[in-house]
Amino acid sequence: MEQVKLTCQVCENHCALEAEVEDGEVMDVMGNRCLKGFSYAQRAVTELMEEER
Repeated sequence: MEQVKLTCQVCENHCALEAEVEDGEVMDVMGNRCLKGFSYAQRAVTELMEEER
């Protein structure tokens, strides 16, 4: 499983997140996160994967 480190941009807190990614899909998000942060991580990882193609 790949670990992707992110900084959430949803609110002014800019929480540190670490997403576990398998086959291009976010399996889990760790760190100081809320539901908005989890959604942000899913979108950010999807965008990163698309950029790499």
